[in-house]
Amino acid sequence: MFNCPYQNCKRTFSRRAALREHTKSHKGQAYWEILNSVLEDSCIEKVECSREFVITDNVDECEYNVDNDHNVNDDNNAIMEIVNEDVVNENIADESVVDRSVIDENIMDRGIMDESDSDTDFETSETIIDIEEEPVYDHIHNYTLYTPEQTDKISLIDTRSISSRNIPQFPDAAYSEFMELISTHHLSNSAGNDILKWFRKHHLRDDIILPTNTVQGREFVSSMDIKHLLYLKTKILKYEDEEYFLYHRPIFEAIKELLSNIDIINHCQWNCSPDYITNENGHRLKKVLSIILYSDATTLDHFGKSSEHPVYLSLGNIPNWRRNKRDAKVLLGILPKLKPLHNHKENKSEFASAKRMLYQYCFDIMTKPIYECDGLDIKTDNQIIWAFPFLSEFIGDLPEDASLTLTYSSSRSSHPCHICTVTIDELNNINLSQSQIELRTPNNMQVVINNNLCHEYSIHPMRNIFWKFPELNIYSAAVPDRMHHCDLGLFNYQVNFARNYIQLYCGKDGIDEFDKRLAKIPRFPELKIFKSGLGNIARFTAAEFRNMMKQLVFVIDGLIVAKRKSNLSLFQAKQHDSKLVDLFVSWNRMYIFSRKDTFTDSELDNFQANKFINLFTPIADTEMKYPKLHNWQHHIIDAIRNYGAINGFTTETYESLHKFYIKAPYRMSNRRDATSQIINLVRHDSILNYLQKITSPPSIKKHRQIRTLGGIEGSFTLDTFNDFVDEYRTTHFLALEAEKAFEVLIDSLNQYFDLIENITDKDVEATIIKWYTSAFIREVDTIRAKSNYYNAPAFSDIAINMNEEEAEKYNTIDGILMLFGLKIPGHDEQELALVHWYDFKYNDLHRLFKYDCPYVKRIPMFTVIAIESIIEPVHIIPCFNKTNEYFTKIDENQQTNEDYIIHVKNPNITKHKGHPPKRLQSNINVYNDENAENIEGSKGNRCERSK
Repeated sequence: MFNCPYQNCKRTFSRRAALREHTKSHKGQAYWEILNSVLEDSCIEKVECSREFVITDNVDECEYNVDNDHNVNDDNNAIMEIVNEDVVNENIADESVVDRSVIDENIMDRGIMDESDSDTDFETSETIIDIEEEPVYDHIHNYTLYTPEQTDKISLIDTRSISSRNIPQFPDAAYSEFMELISTHHLSNSAGNDILKWFRKHHLRDDIILPTNTVQGREFVSSMDIKHLLYLKTKILKYEDEEYFLYHRPIFEAIKELLSNIDIINHCQWNCSPDYITNENGHRLKKVLSIILYSDATTLDHFGKSSEHPVYLSLGNIPNWRRNKRDAKVLLGILPKLKPLHNHKENKSEFASAKRMLYQYCFDIMTKPIYECDGLDIKTDNQIIWAFPFLSEFIGDLPEDASLTLTYSSSRSSHPCHICTVTIDELNNINLSQSQIELRTPNNMQVVINNNLCHEYSIHPMRNIFWKFPELNIYSAAVPDRMHHCDLGLFNYQVNFARNYIQLYCGKDGIDEFDKRLAKIPRFPELKIFKSGLGNIARFTAAEFRNMMKQLVFVIDGLIVAKRKSNLSLFQAKQHDSKLVDLFVSWNRMYIFSRKDTFTDSELDNFQANKFINLFTPIADTEMKYPKLHNWQHHIIDAIRNYGAINGFTTETYESLHKFYIKAPYRMSNRRDATSQIINLVRHDSILNYLQKITSPPSIKKHRQIRTLGGIEGSFTLDTFNDFVDEYRTTHFLALEAEKAFEVLIDSLNQYFDLIENITDKDVEATIIKWYTSAFIREVDTIRAKSNYYNAPAFSDIAINMNEEEAEKYNTIDGILMLFGLKIPGHDEQELALVHWYDFKYNDLHRLFKYDCPYVKRIPMFTVIAIESIIEPVHIIPCFNKTNEYFTKIDENQQTNEDYIIHVKNPNITKHKGHPPKRLQSNINVYNDENAENIEGSKGNRCERSK
């Protein structure tokens, strides 16, 4: 097990990669907390199976006989994305944008929304909406919907540990471990068979039981009857003589899988506050089971020809930090998709309606147990918790939101927002107040449909299956998702508009300079570097856009001024440059702010949108009429107040589930009837993971002694130093940093030796130095000092730990020049680094930061420090077209103080209290240019004799 190295953090991890990811929450903790205190002190204010894959049918017919040749082909990513009816049926022109006042007036004339009693009608949903009424699809022909068999109502979810009860058993521990190996590494049957042959030939003992082949092992796993891990195959639709099946699991069984995880249920929060759910008897229910669903289509191959549409489930009772882990979400089902061969030119509208009908009916089947349940007991090892289950929110992109709400998915429809009824003409109106925005509700949308005003309000004339849930407003529950809205949406627009903005004032030279600067950004761990410039932005992933956010402020700084057109004055260039930089700084602040776990009311008015609209409207063909921008500006605040922090409904971790639950199993299938094979493999993995958790003994923490230094480059004694350097230079390339290291090493060691007691000149001459090129710090980060690392110099910049009294005076950022081990006769070997110091560019406390980043310069000061005093690597980015000016890139999740955006992932983490060795503390001097010159000129006497 790997323990978090930070003090007061007791988290443990089974893999180093997980520890590395966790420590990001501590990034900058010690350094920035010290710096903040300095600034403050300075007054800076499931598939059921028997022997073969047989999935339980919920209909009278028990055979799945579908022509597999049509399963693989699909039209790009549009698995369940509904064809825009407004594109099929409506000619998007000026007349399609209907005057709201006319519509509202028509409704009022018909006596439906009388001003005097509209509030009463809207408050009592049963007076308008018959929740037992079934949707009617008269406009769709040649279809049959199948009703699944009735299941018993759920009243208990038993999550107790089952060590004392009967559970399926493997015949041997080796059998179990072999199947876990196959599952973990997604090995094919042939690969598993080869492993079995190898073991039987060389190492297999007589008392070990293994399957005859991999297929037999998979069949054995499939035969295990673990009820809550069983999936159903339900025939739900026959359309154009084709049958369609929904692969899913009962929703409360999926919840049981989640809550059977002891770590998850121990972190669950059950109290609903401040508004309680009211049951049929009028009793207010305090404990609730908040159910979150996420649906999104995903491609299965590089060409996008095959695709699936999974639905995942999580719980709002799980805190955000825990919910964002993979095991806090489970696969609920895979939605079927209509075959495109039925999509003819003459029936496009009907085909689109059939898609919507299928999508809604699938969710109706999966969520029906929730509607029929008026409460259940959750039985744990320690207690029984009564809770009321309800659908709380739906996460997805705009196409999924449109399918859930049955609104038009075209961004150019008359009312393109699925949450409110704002017209397209007002979509970019930054001055809209909340009182001017009418939200969509089940009541008023029922009124619209009853009065044949669907087209005017951009809603499809179908009854939404979610209207029957009295506690759910499906329109506002389809929350804006940060990854799709910000990373892949708004920031994508912003980058493209920024390049157009630069081209407007600088021409092609400005774009070329933009790409050159982007390619020159120094490499940093886990940061994507765009060595060929921006490239094809249309193919970028959300992670690549997030990487760009961290870099573009420094790329565009001063670019318009440096590459302005001749007809643009310097003053005008500075103004345009300042506006563009200010926009990206504001974006980063907003994005960092959106990643907070808690918000205050006063903070919720700080989301950036106005600058984005004002700056780019003149060069945007769409006049900035983007539904994602409108949602982010006008609806994200309400979403936070109703559903909690944005971190709770971001899809970053959900997207990674596609690889585990869909794409990896698909690659192991034979591509025929792929969905059933995917479900079978997912069930195998779930069974093995479940059995491993309940049968494996508690893990024992092992403290591993890890060698810090690595990549030895050479060794020498101090009396042979010059000979070693001369010989090395003739056979190796030395970067400028390495040359500087050799130049100042002797002087720096002189200062270091002065701090060591009981050392003689003879000891100094016999001291052995082993030169390394990398070091592994705190079991997480790797730092380097290497002249040629993938054809480029790699010398890490670092933050070191210091005493608070020292940090009050000095910067704590250094650049590594050399990593080495020092072995003095009679002393233990020490792991050291030779560093080159940075200091703030200006001594004025009000100018320490620029663009919310520490603004620093190199100073002529070099020190030998212990590697154990290094906290973490930091990203230093040079100011382009300037000398000795650098930005210290702050991690996006560090803490915010009153004046500066300095942020930390977990605000409850306390400062690391470690200190550097005593011998280093007296070696740190005041950083100013005068003092630095004196330091550079000072000479010791011990190593000079060695020279």
